[in-house]
Amino acid sequence: MPTASTYDYHFRKRCVAAGLVGSQGRPKYTPRILRDFFASTALAHGIPVHEVSRWLGHRSIKVTVDIYGHLVPRAWSRCREIPQNAMRPAPQCLPAPDHVACGAGCGG
Repeated sequence: MPTASTYDYHFRKRCVAAGLVGSQGRPKYTPRILRDFFASTALAHGIPVHEVSRWLGHRSIKVTVDIYGHLVPRAWSRCREIPQNAMRPAPQCLPAPDHVACGAGCGG
């Protein structure tokens, strides 16, 4: 069974063979970098955090949110906007002969 050190050795060897090395001859990528790239890209493109958490093998979604939660700020702002919009009073309009239905549920 491969260990972390043998996996790292073979990963580096393959990076060098593929020419994916920096100026000092070291690989540009590590398994951790690729893992973080996957997680951040998936979250940025709307994959639910619980799915990413499962794919990464985290014990709980809290681990994923603690590490990558800052990468989904739009989702957090949407979560704030939904209850704020739900608590706003409904727009009021009075039915009039020339009133066009506004879709606000006024029946006009």
